[in-house]
Parts: sequence; structure tokens; C-alpha cells
Amino acid sequence: MTEIQDRNQGAGSSQKNGRWILFLAGVTVGVLGFVLFHFLMMDGYTNSLEMCISCHEMDGVYQEYQKSTHYKNPSGVRVICSNCHVPHGKGFMDYVDKLWDKTVVGGRHLYHHVIGTYPDAQSFEKARYRLAQNVLETMRKRDSKECRQCHAYESMQFEDQSRVAASRHGRMMKEGNKTCVDCHSGLVHDMPDEPTENQPNNP
Repeated sequence: MTEIQDRNQGAGSSQKNGRWILFLAGVTVGVLGFVLFHFLMMDGYTNSLEMCISCHEMDGVYQEYQKSTHYKNPSGVRVICSNCHVPHGKGFMDYVDKLWDKTVVGGRHLYHHVIGTYPDAQSFEKARYRLAQNVLETMRKRDSKECRQCHAYESMQFEDQSRVAASRHGRMMKEGNKTCVDCHSGLVHDMPDEPTENQPNNP
């Protein structure tokens, strides 16, 4: 009888140990998977300038960017595509926005590249106004949070700005009824003209 009890206890102990090992293995795989996903997809190569300009659709906007102060400036600080176009921040919703941007928006870009929606510069320019408005609307929804990662009212030396800029920044700082891109769109990329009735904005 004692031998049977000992055997049952041993079997129960082995099952318990097996469950713990399985649980710890699951946690380890989950953590490693999240870390790899985060650093490879969320903050790795997919955030690099090389990745962003690897598609021919970006040739024209890349040339515009190279002429801007975000690319080259007296302080030597370079801002790349993902600094402005990929959501940043430390909050949970920032992470959700970034995940959405990487998977859905990035996936949409990849899809249109693969099916050849914009085979040449002319076709891209035809859709440029609509594409620009989509980007600006996204930035407005996030209250230009990506701009504010570098440019903060609290850090500005208004006395070194022009009288008009200092006045407007001071007013916006108090009122908060506008966001950066309402006044500062078209700094890095040329603002496309709104299409006329005879020039449809498609595809």
C-alpha cells in the first residue's frame, strides 16, 4: 500500500514539475518573442532611412527631404522619416498607434508598391495631394506629437525668433487651438497643389 502511495505521490510531483516547466517555457518564449518583435519590427530596420527610401515611389520626396534643414543644418542633427511619420511616445496608446502604423499603414504601402499602383513619378504626383492630406490628418489627430518630440514651446527662445513667429508661438502656447502642421506643413516636402475639377486626384 505504501509503495503505491509513494508511486502516486511521485507521479503527482512529476506532473506538477512538468506544468511549471511548461509555464516557464511559455513565459520565456513569449518574452523573447515580444523583444524580437519590438526591436526588429517596431524599432529596427523598418524604422531606418534606408528602408523608407528603398521603394522607387520615395525617390522624389527623398530629394525634397535632402534639401531641407531636417536633413542638413548648422547643428548637425538629422531627422529621418520615422521620426516624423511613425508614432512615438511612452504611453500605451502611443504603442497601439505605432503598432497600427507599422502593420496596417506599412502593409498598405507595401501592397501598393507590389501591385504597382504608382509605377512612375507622374502617377505618384497625381495622387500626391490626397496622400499628403492623409498624412497631415494623422498628424493633427496626434496633435503633432512627433514634431513635439524635438520642438517644445517650453524650450523655445522666443527672443531669437522673428517677431511674427514669437508672437504666434506664444499665442498658440496659451490657446492650444492649433497644432504644428496647421502652420508648418510643406517644410520638408513640397506641398502639392489641390487638384482642379479637370485634374482628378487619383488613383
